[in-house]
Amino acid sequence: MKNIFSKKYVKILKKTHVDPDRFSNLCLVTSGIVSIVITTIFLLVLIFRKLPVYPAIAVFFISFIIVFEMIKLIPSMRLKSEKAMLESDLLYSARHLLLKLESGSSLLNSLESVGSLNTKSSTYFEKIMLDVSLGTPVEDALDNSIEYSPSTAYTKILTEIKTSLETGSDLQKTIKNIVEDVTRNHLINIKEYGKKLNPMTMFYMILGTIFPSIGTALLIVAASFLPGIFIINFWILLFMLFMLFVVQLFFLLSFRSLKPGVME
Repeated sequence: MKNIFSKKYVKILKKTHVDPDRFSNLCLVTSGIVSIVITTIFLLVLIFRKLPVYPAIAVFFISFIIVFEMIKLIPSMRLKSEKAMLESDLLYSARHLLLKLESGSSLLNSLESVGSLNTKSSTYFEKIMLDVSLGTPVEDALDNSIEYSPSTAYTKILTEIKTSLETGSDLQKTIKNIVEDVTRNHLINIKEYGKKLNPMTMFYMILGTIFPSIGTALLIVAASFLPGIFIINFWILLFMLFMLFVVQLFFLLSFRSLKPGVME
């Protein structure tokens, strides 16, 4: 089956080295199988309770759409993870590249030095040098790395290097400007993280700590005053524990998603 995704999503798939046609088949087949299983279970429950079976049709389509969209999120999440990993220490690698160029090293030697660093971003520069060592022209190696780059900042660095090779412009000055720009963006991201963290912390204190403790106490008091109407048993406590776990997990994931890649 041919690709069924938009051009924008196909770019995401290509950056994660995923074939669009095969991923289309995977999404459709997996969503269909999971939807059939869910619908079958729901249908058996309806038959067992002697209820109308037509809601099973809606369950099939709803479950199919939900599973399909969840599978579609996998490449985007993977690309976002790679971007965070690359940008976590890209500034250090860029500064090292600038330092090597200012010391008089050639571009290839400077890229090779960056690729030998013990950083997460150095692996991307190492792949460029690997392509060059296998006989690929420098411009083509840069193009390949740009095509699969998950980071805008990394793409900008390589684009400027390629432009400098083609036009003969001052590469040191260009890299220096990029380093300053990346530094400025990192500072902006950290300040925005601090602004977002304050309201999230307040909501966590209310929903994650105060509300569960006071709510549990109020339920116990209500059960003591209304013993015949309101009863707290094991299942209610288990449900409350489960909801508390869900709230804690939600805030944990929220805090992690707000954290900029430079702070990883």
